[in-house]
Amino acid sequence: MSIIHRPNLALAKIRQNQTVHAYVLGNFVSPRHVDFVCQSGVFDVLWFDLEHFDISTDTLATMNLVAKSWPITSIARAYIDNYQTAARLLETGIGGLMCSMVDTSEAARKIVNWTKFNNPTPGPDETTGQRGWNGGGIDARYGAFPALDYIAHQNRETIVLAQIETPLGLENAQDIANVPGVDALFFGPGDFAHRIGKPGQIGDPKVRAAMATVAKAAAKAGKWWGTVAPTRELYLQAKDLGARLISPGGDVKVMTLGLKQLTQTITGESAQPTVAPARDPAVKEGR
Repeated sequence: MSIIHRPNLALAKIRQNQTVHAYVLGNFVSPRHVDFVCQSGVFDVLWFDLEHFDISTDTLATMNLVAKSWPITSIARAYIDNYQTAARLLETGIGGLMCSMVDTSEAARKIVNWTKFNNPTPGPDETTGQRGWNGGGIDARYGAFPALDYIAHQNRETIVLAQIETPLGLENAQDIANVPGVDALFFGPGDFAHRIGKPGQIGDPKVRAAMATVAKAAAKAGKWWGTVAPTRELYLQAKDLGARLISPGGDVKVMTLGLKQLTQTITGESAQPTVAPARDPAVKEGR
């Protein structure tokens, strides 16, 4: 029986100018949670947050194997500062990397170099690099793919997102977007608001203006962009600016809202927040 490469379904939709939606998993990562979210059919992307949570590569691989049963794409968010981190994450079979705190084009170029293989016969518009070689990971189906096919597929179908979430990153957004191999920018409103002295205020005009700047930088570079939008108003704003990847939140938000609903069933009254305002899950996931 032949084994075929599985296309990046989220990337295919984005290439057709469709909007895809991401569900964040960090606090409550488990195979059953992954399966539960996937079967809903609501989301196109599972976003595993390795930046703020200690999710091992082995656990990530297990989550990806569950996700592969469904038409969904998984990405890992992490701070990528070396080739080993990039290689190990990609070898779990994820469909992309969301690289946090990318502040300069130099940092973006290093990430691309660590995430793209050296293809001796690159295709049109294919970016190459010096990714560490294994060929026996989940992404290569344990060595079942011919080397050149594996290389070309990974270079073409793996998403590289550069996360803009600081004033310095915003200042350099255009240069970062222009880096070959960076597929898209991802604006982190929570961290940006915090950096400019407005923690939790992701709807502040300065934060919204920064998001618009990211959108313009991506468009000028001929690339797409994404962000977090935990309310309907913020979602529509992002979509109006052309966002192609939008996350309304994830596991913490779902658990909090579900607990409020259960409490309301018992008391007959609107439940009080279960967390302090500064740690509102809608804001917490708006990094």
